Amino acid sequence: MCYHTVKGKNLGVISRIQKGTVIMNNKKNKKWTDTMSLTLSRVIVWVLAVIFAAAVIYATVSLISSSWGPLALVWDMGLDPVGFYIAFYTCAVLAFTALFFLNKLLSNISRGKVFIGENVKLIRILSWCCYLVGIVLAVYSIWAYPFIVIAAAAAFFGLIIRVLKNVFEKAVQIQEENEGTI
Repeated sequence: MCYHTVKGKNLGVISRIQKGTVIMNNKKNKKWTDTMSLTLSRVIVWVLAVIFAAAVIYATVSLISSSWGPLALVWDMGLDPVGFYIAFYTCAVLAFTALFFLNKLLSNISRGKVFIGENVKLIRILSWCCYLVGIVLAVYSIWAYPFIVIAAAAAFFGLIIRVLKNVFEKAVQIQEENEGTI
């Protein structure tokens, strides 16, 4: 390691030189760590859970009062309120299920348990939650056709998560084979 100065200012310690790029370590150059990323992901999961809970409470209160909020909007748009609330609460249950299992997955990863069979199961559940949201919204799009776009997006996310599940499953298999060899 060597110190690098320009015009008398200490720029920090050069940690490595790679293909002409100098990477500096100093107090101002804070690296984003895996722990910070996992913490951010878990915070986002909890924030989304609070937002979804608030949406469910708001929708329930508006259903009871039946004079304002989503119910009034549903009536104004000429949509079927029964179908809307069935789709809404079904998707809410699936969203909370997905957030629960996502939090569990992040917890496993933060403990260093990345390529394990349990994570494959958790990712599989996440993909099925996305697929089921897509199916629910596709059915509801019979009465409110713009929901087909959200249904397609949910199904697409389910597909992406399913591919990640397949990658994790293969990694678990390779890891088990490697642990069995000497």
